[in-house]
Amino acid sequence: MNRLSIQRPFPRWGWFIVLAALLSVYGCGDDGPTGSGSYQYAVPQQTGDGWTTGDAVDHGIDLGPVGALFDRIRVGLYENTHAVLIVRNGVLVIEEYFSGSSIELGTRDWDRDMLHDLHSVTKSFNSALIGIAIDQGLIGSVDDKISAYLPEYADEFADSPKDSIQVKHLLAMTAGLFWDEWTYPYTDPRNTHVAMNRSSDPVKYVIGLPMETSPGETFVYNSGLSITLGRILHNASGLRPDEFAAAYLFGPLGINETYWWRYPNGTVQTGGGLFLRPRDMAKLGQLYLNGGRWGDQQLISHAWVNESVEQHAPDQGYGYQWWLETFAVNGQVVDSYSANGRGGQYIFVFPGLELVAVFTAGNDDVRALAPFDMLERFLLPAVLTG
Repeated sequence: MNRLSIQRPFPRWGWFIVLAALLSVYGCGDDGPTGSGSYQYAVPQQTGDGWTTGDAVDHGIDLGPVGALFDRIRVGLYENTHAVLIVRNGVLVIEEYFSGSSIELGTRDWDRDMLHDLHSVTKSFNSALIGIAIDQGLIGSVDDKISAYLPEYADEFADSPKDSIQVKHLLAMTAGLFWDEWTYPYTDPRNTHVAMNRSSDPVKYVIGLPMETSPGETFVYNSGLSITLGRILHNASGLRPDEFAAAYLFGPLGINETYWWRYPNGTVQTGGGLFLRPRDMAKLGQLYLNGGRWGDQQLISHAWVNESVEQHAPDQGYGYQWWLETFAVNGQVVDSYSANGRGGQYIFVFPGLELVAVFTAGNDDVRALAPFDMLERFLLPAVLTG
């Protein structure tokens, strides 16, 4: 993969400031529990949900660093962590849940059966749906103009440079439309995302914004583009995105418990409105690691998976609604791609390690980046030395 210097998905600080903040919160690598504490490993339960479970040691994972991490979580050093799951070689080998507060639901004891708000992890699921629609011929290609799929907004495209926006520009967040989702918190009406939420038609609001750059020139994180992709999928397929997902993604993956909220006008929130169990989050990561295959079914073309996790934003490590990350662990460079969501929701895929890692949490501040620290200091070393 072609990777630039990555901006971590917590945009209000530079990464070095964030790293310093994380170190001040979580301390240095040699403090805190060391793995000789109270943690007792147990093989995840086999529940009939499509996962094969197995022993982490049998899949090359050193339980020493794993135990040190979970001891730290249980004494509050990674507060508001809700779940950590690890899949190795296609087998679910680590599954732990904790007590913690969430942004919306307050404090609770989390478990495998609870649906969790994925926030912007939703975007990566939506990208998979767009890929399936392209595979089925419902959407011609990523080079198609979005105006061809949004006839109800024809006036916005007429005699406008907006008519040059293509599907790929929405996927890579390079549409060129004005947007500012990162300067102000999601509680502030000056946040463009908040203004969109308050509009009567979120897609019309997004498309109605002025152009700032030519499409394809600049990455601007824009959840409105993801919601617009959902409308394109709806118009192209005749099914709402949640219905399309149930038929062509969730159903085949054995994902039976879901919630996906909609705006009052019926628009599905494909930028951040999906709720799933952490085990089912991990299925998307494994599906992509398998090149779009689940069991004996090719749910998404291998070509789409590969294209989605290549860099498409010229100035950011970002593919088609997937972040591209590089970790440095014990002198080794480890490539990954990930689905990231507000509050600390993540699906990480490490192709070179046959590894998927899932995190859920409830941290609406710098602590949302805690999984990067957990991976770099504990989980990746456990795999690389196991």
